[in-house]
Amino acid sequence: MASSEIIQRAAWLRERIEHHNHRYYVLDDPEISDAEYDELFRELTALEAAHPELDDPNSPTRRVGGAPAAGFAPYEHAMRMYSLDNAMVLDDWFAFAERVSKGLGRAGVAYWADPKMDGLAVEVIYEAGRFVRAATRGDGHIGEDVTHSVRTVMNLPLTLLGSDVPDLLDVRGEVVMSNADFAALNERRREAGEPPFANPRNGAAGAVRQLDPKVAASRPLRFLAYGVGRVQWGSPLFAWTSQHEIMAGLARLGFAIPPEARLCASADEVAAYFTSLMERRAGMPFEIDGVVAKVDSLEMQRALGFTSRAPRWALALKFPALQARTVLRDIRIQVGRTGVLTPVAELEPVPLAGVVVANATLHNKGYIAERDFRIGDTVLIQRAGDVIPQVLSVDLDQRPEGADPYAFPDECPVCGGEAREDGEAVRCTNPTCPAKTVQRIIHFVSKAGLDMEGVGRTWVRRLAEDGVLQSPADLFTLDKTVLLRYKRMGDRLAAKFIEAVERARTSAPLWRLIAGLGIHNVGEQTARTLAARYRDLAALALADREELQSLDAVGPVIAESIHRFFHSPEGVELLRRFREAGFWPQRAETVAGETGAAENAPLAGKVFCFTGVLSSMTRDEARRLAEEQGGITVNAISKKVDYVVAGDNAGSKIAKAEKLGLTVIDFDGFMALLGERD
Repeated sequence: MASSEIIQRAAWLRERIEHHNHRYYVLDDPEISDAEYDELFRELTALEAAHPELDDPNSPTRRVGGAPAAGFAPYEHAMRMYSLDNAMVLDDWFAFAERVSKGLGRAGVAYWADPKMDGLAVEVIYEAGRFVRAATRGDGHIGEDVTHSVRTVMNLPLTLLGSDVPDLLDVRGEVVMSNADFAALNERRREAGEPPFANPRNGAAGAVRQLDPKVAASRPLRFLAYGVGRVQWGSPLFAWTSQHEIMAGLARLGFAIPPEARLCASADEVAAYFTSLMERRAGMPFEIDGVVAKVDSLEMQRALGFTSRAPRWALALKFPALQARTVLRDIRIQVGRTGVLTPVAELEPVPLAGVVVANATLHNKGYIAERDFRIGDTVLIQRAGDVIPQVLSVDLDQRPEGADPYAFPDECPVCGGEAREDGEAVRCTNPTCPAKTVQRIIHFVSKAGLDMEGVGRTWVRRLAEDGVLQSPADLFTLDKTVLLRYKRMGDRLAAKFIEAVERARTSAPLWRLIAGLGIHNVGEQTARTLAARYRDLAALALADREELQSLDAVGPVIAESIHRFFHSPEGVELLRRFREAGFWPQRAETVAGETGAAENAPLAGKVFCFTGVLSSMTRDEARRLAEEQGGITVNAISKKVDYVVAGDNAGSKIAKAEKLGLTVIDFDGFMALLGERD
């Protein structure tokens, strides 16, 4: 065992090394030479090697990276990491500021403003001042545990500075790479014969999301803090009351914050800050794509609250997109999972905002016709939000002679089926179009669907094009021997593919399955709403349009899409095959009962509608009780209902039920069905 002197020496070395890391990587003000630092580091490394009992996961020697992780574990954020609403022009900013003032009933609101860093959003968690976990933002609710990689980020404090530290602290920020470090990294990659990264964000995000932490350790990553989630202090005397106090507090605890972040006394000051930063963006040490402005007072933030996707007290002001001119070589038509024909411009490759752009969206048929894009035209392109390339306009003075107007196809370029206009879109009408099938299955396994880590898009496309996968349900009957027939698949890759499918079969949440079905107009938020209300797909399939529209954020268009899907031959067949394959996720609180148990429960498969005031419990409690015993509950009366459970003041639903000849019972009758008369 190590002596007390060795233990104290190791502790001192760790404290000194972390102190010098903070001076070098955060304050840019080193106190010692590189040689002196290396000597301290070598001594600590030798001590830890000679005395394994000194092991500490937060030792600075761990920043070089350890053994690769087995895989990304999901991490559920204790407080949701919301997205931000965007403003593209200053008029939008002033409109936002006016809404804030109106919502608070006062003028003269102060804002904290900082550069909008273009990196990977992560949350780092500290307990008793020590780093314990890090996770990506993910969908805002659940991210990926990337503790192994983020631990290697050199400017991230592994132990918070000072004596007054929170008992629990969630710090939100961006993992980024400076422009200078990025240029040096790409130069090293070229010299090593490796392809350069397209931009700093790709280099940073790609490193963090590697299972081998040595990848992140090898890249010059930085963590810049911009806010907090949970904060729990041992004493209320240390509570932060404003955003500027939070940022000053994070800096005192050892965190780097975005350069030139500042407190603005008014909306006008934010606008001036935005304009100044936009003019100087090229000289900034990091890539930025705008400014984030937050109401400074935390009390005011709480008063304003949130929408379903973003805080009402913060806004991202985006810089105008960077633009370039190039030649439109051709127009290629892509067919999506809903059959929409999307035109894509094939361009003369041109560098733009750190990447080489060779393809860009042309949106739809009307967009091409309105701007009269023709093959051979010189066009102006931009990266919308500095991310998505799009074609803006044509230079008519440069149009080549004989360039004909573009004729949008009236048939699907993949299957030859008829393509019809549907609003602004043009859709392939063939329900068995191979392109639609491929895209539906790709969507099903993607992050927008079941997020099957290990089921690659390239392989899904190939299996679907070969007819091996003709439906998402085919994934759950796929045999490893089929995969091994393909060259370059290999036993390890095939096993990983099958394991990912089996993982989804047993643990995929209901909302991901609903999102993965690819129902038109149904995204993640709607899928979560539906999964919170319905026990499983069978219950959802029984809901009529009126009932669906009673849910938050479900209007007539979305309700029609859902109803049409579950009553289509394809939808009915897909549900049947999911059941046969043993893939049948249920709402979280009913999963524990196991599908087989639910099928044998007293109310298995029976459809209930509750109305009126029940004698011994609320209607919601009765619904949960019915669903726990295998029943399906709906809000609206229809022929599909087996029992209408009527309480006092039941109202018009009873008349409708009697007209349809439905069985109407009181609360005692409902309990009798359960065999619980007491």
